[in-house]
Amino acid sequence: MFDVTWVRRELERLGIPALKRFGQHFLVDNQARDELIAIANLTPSDTVLEVGPGLGFLTSVLAQKAGRVIAVEKDRTLAGYLKNRFAKYHNLEVVQADVLSTSIPDNAKIVSSPPYNISSKLILQIMASRFKFASLLLQDEFVRRLTAPAGSREYGRLTVMLQSRAIAKLIKRVSRSAFYPSPKVDSALVTITPVKESHIRDAKLFEDLVRVLFTQRRRKLTTVLSRYLERRYPGQSDLILIRVMAPEKRVYEMTPNELVAMSNQIAEALASKELEA
Repeated sequence: MFDVTWVRRELERLGIPALKRFGQHFLVDNQARDELIAIANLTPSDTVLEVGPGLGFLTSVLAQKAGRVIAVEKDRTLAGYLKNRFAKYHNLEVVQADVLSTSIPDNAKIVSSPPYNISSKLILQIMASRFKFASLLLQDEFVRRLTAPAGSREYGRLTVMLQSRAIAKLIKRVSRSAFYPSPKVDSALVTITPVKESHIRDAKLFEDLVRVLFTQRRRKLTTVLSRYLERRYPGQSDLILIRVMAPEKRVYEMTPNELVAMSNQIAEALASKELEA
């Protein structure tokens, strides 16, 4: 099941260790790999983005199932290795770059076991794109944050940003022994499916509102909201506040739908002629 010997041999041949600064833990479990790919239901018409392909353990199978594969690898040595290894795959493009500085293709499926240390930024990047589907192996604790209900300990800004635009589903937990070198924590397979239509009226306002509110997640919503409006819209905050339905809850008890509705009410108030006057 585990092909640790192959990974060790390839890394030794390349003269590189797994780099902690890149969060490199190489997936070596065939079953986990096959489940990660199978759940994406790939077809020849799909474009797939793989983040952090490493030695190409996933890449080789992705290229056989999808019409186009874009593998983005930050490590220069590994990127060169992949380009040589898969030179005959005409549907595979290896890009040596930081994925956080690249664009996610529209309608792409993201199938990856990305480095743990970019998980939060990667999820926000995915949410800002027009992706089709994501099948990801992420740190187990991190997946609990993505799928957390309102009011729970794990529920926070990242949860809201994802659940306001998509549906995250925990598929199964994956042992740390599925990777080489083994991380100190277990992973989990999660799928992310975007909702068909976003109801967020002003995306920048919503993102700013959620970010600020969750810096004081355990405080009363009305208190934090009032201060937010006073800072962002001085001279208009009172007029905006009377147009906003703010439940008597603490910030972390607000559901994504309630936060979207409140953001939309603020956007509508700002667009009203009364405030323009």
